[in-house]
Amino acid sequence: MSSSSADQATASVLQALQALYHNPDSSSKRRANEWLEEFQHSVEAWQTCHTLLTSPDAPLEGRLFSAQTLRAKITYDLSQLPRDQLPPLRDSLLSFLSPLCQPTAPAGSKAVLTQLCLALADLALQMPDWVEVVRGMIDRFGQDPSTVIILLGFLKALPEEAGNPRIPLSNDEVQAMLSLLVSGSAEEVLGVLTMYIQATGVTTQIQISVFETLRSWLQAGEVMASQVASTPLFDASFDALVSDQLFDAAVDVLCDLIHETQEVEDNVEVVQKIVPRVIALRPQLEEHKEDPDRIRGYCRIICEAGECYKDLIARHPQDLLPLVQSIAECAAYPDLDIVPITFNFWYTLATTLGQQPSDPSLQPILDIYQSLQAVIIGHLHFPADDEHQTAQERDEFRTFRHRMGDTLKDCCHLLGAPICLKRSYDLIVDAMGKSSPKWQEIEAPLFSMRSMGAEVSPDDDEVLPHIMDMLPKLPDHPKIRYAAILVISRYTEWIDRHPENLAFQLQYISAGFDMAEDEVSAAAAQAMKFMCQDCNQHLVPFLPQLHTFINSVGDKLDQTDMVEVCEAIGYVISSMDPPQAAQALKEFCQPLIQQVQSILAVEGQADKTQMTKLADVLEQLDSYLSIVRSIDPLPQECYNTPSEIYGILDSLLEKYAKSFTISERVGTVLRRGLAFFPTQALEPIVQPLLSRMVLSFEQTGYPSFLWITGKVTSKFGDAVNSGNQALGGLLVGGFETLTNSMARLLQTKLAIEIPDAMEDYGHLFMAYLTSMPNQILASQSIQMAVSHVLASLTCPATEMILIALDVLANVSTQSNDPRIASILNTYGKAIVQILINGIVTDFPEDSMDQVQTILHALSSSGSSNPQEIESWFSGAVGGLAGHVVPQEAKQAFLADVHAHLIDRSSDRLKNGLINLVRAARRAKERGRQARKSLGGGL
Repeated sequence: MSSSSADQATASVLQALQALYHNPDSSSKRRANEWLEEFQHSVEAWQTCHTLLTSPDAPLEGRLFSAQTLRAKITYDLSQLPRDQLPPLRDSLLSFLSPLCQPTAPAGSKAVLTQLCLALADLALQMPDWVEVVRGMIDRFGQDPSTVIILLGFLKALPEEAGNPRIPLSNDEVQAMLSLLVSGSAEEVLGVLTMYIQATGVTTQIQISVFETLRSWLQAGEVMASQVASTPLFDASFDALVSDQLFDAAVDVLCDLIHETQEVEDNVEVVQKIVPRVIALRPQLEEHKEDPDRIRGYCRIICEAGECYKDLIARHPQDLLPLVQSIAECAAYPDLDIVPITFNFWYTLATTLGQQPSDPSLQPILDIYQSLQAVIIGHLHFPADDEHQTAQERDEFRTFRHRMGDTLKDCCHLLGAPICLKRSYDLIVDAMGKSSPKWQEIEAPLFSMRSMGAEVSPDDDEVLPHIMDMLPKLPDHPKIRYAAILVISRYTEWIDRHPENLAFQLQYISAGFDMAEDEVSAAAAQAMKFMCQDCNQHLVPFLPQLHTFINSVGDKLDQTDMVEVCEAIGYVISSMDPPQAAQALKEFCQPLIQQVQSILAVEGQADKTQMTKLADVLEQLDSYLSIVRSIDPLPQECYNTPSEIYGILDSLLEKYAKSFTISERVGTVLRRGLAFFPTQALEPIVQPLLSRMVLSFEQTGYPSFLWITGKVTSKFGDAVNSGNQALGGLLVGGFETLTNSMARLLQTKLAIEIPDAMEDYGHLFMAYLTSMPNQILASQSIQMAVSHVLASLTCPATEMILIALDVLANVSTQSNDPRIASILNTYGKAIVQILINGIVTDFPEDSMDQVQTILHALSSSGSSNPQEIESWFSGAVGGLAGHVVPQEAKQAFLADVHAHLIDRSSDRLKNGLINLVRAARRAKERGRQARKSLGGGL
C-alpha cells in the first residue's frame, strides 16, 4: 500500500469511528458500523491497524479498534498473509505491549492490552514454528514487575483461546497445539503463578491477575485441583478472603477450584483439604452479616462445596453437617438476592438422599430441611402494608416467590408431603390463634401449600381434609381469599376423588367474583377452570347452578375472567354424552346469540359500548367451542344449526366487517364451527360463506377472511377431489378473486406493512395446494399468486418466511409442468436473489431444506439455459455486502453453482449453500465479537 493510500485508509477508519461513537444520527452510526466491519475483512486492515497502534496521537477508539481488528484477522484471516510474514507480525504485536503498562500509558490501555494478548494467543495456536512460546513470554515479560501484567494477561488468554472454535484448525491440529502450548506448559505456568503470589512486595493488581490466570487454566482442565493443592496457591486463595481488594477474585478462584473436585473419588486428598477450610468460613457469616457483598461471596463458596460434595454429605452426614448448617444460615439471610444461591444445593441434596430416607444418621439433615421450610415461608411474607414497593419490586418479589416454591417442593420430596403440609397448616392455625394476626402470617403458608401441590398425592387423607375444612374459617382478607382460592385450584385432582365438599368449594370460588380486587376474581376464574376440568363429571349436576351463575354475574366479570369461566363450563359439557352435551351447549350459547341479535337489531351503527359487548360475546362463544371442540356423533337435530348461526354471522359482517375486532372474532367462531360440524351440515353455507369472505377481504384487507377461506378449502378438498366440480369451481373462483384483491392491496401497501395478511395468504395458498393441487396449479391466477408469495419473503417474520418457502417448494416440485416451469423462469432471478439474501441474513435456520428444494428445481428447469441461471446466482451473491459474506466465500459458492450446472445430479449446489451459510454465520459472529470487544461502540 502506498503512503498516500495508507494515510487515506487510516483517516477513513478514524472518520468512521468518530461517526460510530460520537455522531448522534443512528443512520450514520449504522453506515459507519457496516463500513468498519467490511474494512476488517480487507487485506489493507493489517497495515492500517499497525499504523494506528504505533501512532502516539491515535485516539482510544482507534487503538482499541485496531487491537480488536488484529485479533479478528489473526482468528479469521491469517491465510491472507504469507507464512514468512508471521514472525514479523508476532514481533510487531510483542513490541506494542510494554508501552501499555507504563505509568504514562494513555487511558484505555488495559482494554487494548487484553485484545493484543488474545491476538498473540490466537497467533501462537496457528504458528507451530513459534517454539517455546510460554518460556519466551516469561523471559521477556516476567522479570520486570511493570510488565508481569502482560505475561499474566497472555497466560490467561492462552487456554481460553485454545478452545476457540472460530480458529480454522482441524481437530488434530488443535490437539497438537494444545499439547505443545498449553498442556506441556501447565507445570511451568503453575510455578510462575506460585512465584508471583509469594513474591515480596507483590501488588494487589498482580495478585488479582494471578487468581484470574489460575481460573483460566483450571476451567480449561489444564491445571488439576490436586496440583494447586500442593502449592502455596491453595492457602493463598483462602487467605485472600480477608482482603477487601482480593475478595472477589479469591471467591471466583475458590469456586472454580471446588468445582474441579466434584469427581470426589478422584480428588479425595484435595477434598479433605478443602472441606475443613470451607467449614471454617462459617463464623464469617456472622462477622460480616452487615455486608451483603461479603455474605454473597462466602455463600457462593459454601454452596459450591455443598453441591459438589452432596454424595459425601449423604455418606458422612455427621462429618459434613456443619457445611449444611452453613448453607442453611445463608438461606436464612434476609437479603433475598443472596437466598437463591442456595436453591440448587437444596434440590441436588434432596435428589441425592431420595424420598423420605430412613437412615437415622440423616435425621439432623432432615431437621435442617424442616427448619428450611419455615425459613422459606418466612421469606414468602409480603412486605408490611405500610411498606411501599415499586411496580418492578413487586414483580420481582412475585417471581422470587415462585422460585422459593420450588425449594418447598424439595422439602416435600425429602420429608414427605404430609409432614410439610402439616407444618404449613400448623403455621396458619397458630396465626389464627392470635388476637390480631397479620394477614401475611396466613397468606404465606397458604402460598406454600399451593407451591407444594405437585408433590402431594391426590389420595392424601392425612392433611388435606383438615386444610379444606379450615378454608371457610379464614379471615375474609382479599390476599387470603386469593391464596385460598388458588389452593383449591391446585388440589382439584384431590377434590375429584373427594367430591363431598364440591358444593361448598364451588360456592367459595364463586364468592371470589364478588370481591372488588381484580386478582381475586382472576384467581376464581382460574380455579373454576381447573375445577371444571378435573372434576367435570362430578359437576354435571351443578350445570343449572352454573347456568344461573354465569347469567347473573356475566356483566360484572372482567372479560378475561368470563372467558375462563366459559372454558370451565366447556370442560363439564365435554364430559357429557352427545345428546346431553349438545343440549347443554345450546343452553349456554343461546343467551349469547340472543345478545348478538339484539345488538344487530340496533338501528344504524352500534355505539362503542355495544361494539365492545359484541366482541366480548363472540369471544365467549368461541371459548365454549374451543373446549368442547366436537360432539361425536352430533345429533341430527343439530344439522340445521350452521345455517341458522351463519345467517346471524353473515349479517354481522355485512354491517361491521370494517371493524377489525369484530371481523377477527367472527373469524374465530367460524373456524370453530368448521371444525365442529360435519361437511354435510356445512354444505348449505359454503357458497354464501365464500362470497362473504371474498367481499369482506376486498372491502377491508383483513387477514381473517383469507384464513377462513383456507379452512373452508381444507374442509371440502376431499369432496372436490371426489368429483364435486361445482364446489371445485366455487373454491377456485374464490382463490382467484382473493388473489386479485391482494394484488390491488399490494399496489397501495408494501408487504412489510401488512404482514398478517401476507402470512395468511401464504396459508391460504398452501391449503389449496394441499387440498386441491391440480385445480389450483391450473388456475389463471397462479403466476400472480407466486408473486404475492415472493413479496412475503421480504418480510422479516419467521412464520411468514417458512410458509412462503413451503408454498414455493411445493410449486417448484411441479417444474416439469411447462406452465409452472415458465412461471419459475419468469421469477427465477428474483427468487434466487431473495433466497440467497435470506439464508445469509434473516431466514430461520430450519428453512434450508426448502431453499435447497426451490433452488435445485430452478437450476434444473429445462426452460432456462445454464448461462442465464448462473447469472442469477452471480447477481445474487454480488449484491451481498462484504461484511455479510466475504469475497472468497462468494467465489467458492459460484464455483459450486457452476459445477452443479454442469452435473445437475451432483451435491455441489447443496454443499455450496451450506458453506455459504456457514461463511455468513462466521462473518456475523465476527461482527458480534467486534461489537462486544469494543464495548458496544460497534
